[in-house]
Amino acid sequence: MTINQSHIDLLSSAFEHDPMFVHFLSNKKTSKKLITFIIKQNRLLDGLALTDDKSVPSYVAIVDRPKNLRNVSIWAKVKLNIEMFLLLFQLPFHVLRFLTKYQKATFSVAPNQPHYYLTMIGVDPPHQGKGIGIKVLREIHKIAESSQPAYPVALDTENPQNIAFYERVGYGLMDTKTIDGLEIYCMRRVVK
Repeated sequence: MTINQSHIDLLSSAFEHDPMFVHFLSNKKTSKKLITFIIKQNRLLDGLALTDDKSVPSYVAIVDRPKNLRNVSIWAKVKLNIEMFLLLFQLPFHVLRFLTKYQKATFSVAPNQPHYYLTMIGVDPPHQGKGIGIKVLREIHKIAESSQPAYPVALDTENPQNIAFYERVGYGLMDTKTIDGLEIYCMRRVVK
């Protein structure tokens, strides 16, 4: 499904109180720019975007597939580099600096083998607590397990309350990183 402004708005609302967004992305405009970039990057790298509706979604999940950048077209790489360059002018320097540190820290914990990476999952606040998040995670797990070969799923969260939620659906805490005072919990679900 094509991701549009309603999906970006949902993710922005769902992450409004997320520790990383509160700590480093001080306003909705900045967070929407970052979310838009993440979605464009995911699309250019042939990622997955899961949602239930294109005009009034109740959830959105952005998932990176196991990838090898050698398999990405030259045109996609050029477009991605252009998007990254444009992001330099859209986000404050301290945010860009933090994102670079974040990527370096989380990549150091990521599985060495190919894996799916849950970049973002957001449930519209009025729909939270109704089992939608678990349903979407199970769908992602089914995709990962049906791949040939089956792949693990990795994710990172800055919200300590999310750890127990993810553990209930099979994730284990692999490591904790601290960047500029913000704790990042790196988790992984192994293939059964």
